[in-house]
Amino acid sequence: MEDIIDTKEGGTGEVPQIVKTLSILSIVGSSLWGLLLFIVMLWFFVAADTFGRMLPIADPGGMIAAVVIVMLLLIALNILGIVSAIKMSKGKKSSFVLYAIVTGIWALLMLLGMSPLGIISGLASIGFIVAFGMQMKNMPG
Repeated sequence: MEDIIDTKEGGTGEVPQIVKTLSILSIVGSSLWGLLLFIVMLWFFVAADTFGRMLPIADPGGMIAAVVIVMLLLIALNILGIVSAIKMSKGKKSSFVLYAIVTGIWALLMLLGMSPLGIISGLASIGFIVAFGMQMKNMPG
């Protein structure tokens, strides 16, 4: 009788294995992208002097600062995606909204980049949102 009380709509009260798997894949993907963005940002710092001499821009420091700010925002999106994926893997159904918003913004930015890797990443991110969304009815509480 206690099992019936603890479950919701016939579920087991546990996080479905598919949600845990999707969370792990999402964490790995976001971590790899975050690391890549961090490396590119550091490269911009190292190459700042070269850019200043090569580009005929009045304020190359401003351009590099803008690129670094964009990189930091993208890294922040990845970190928020990782945090929300971790929370979903632990059964926090409400963190799906944060995941969908953050990953949706990420996917939109990737699709706007129009690079083959960006398009693949953007479509994969949209697929993760859809896959997580389909599993939310099976999540506890």
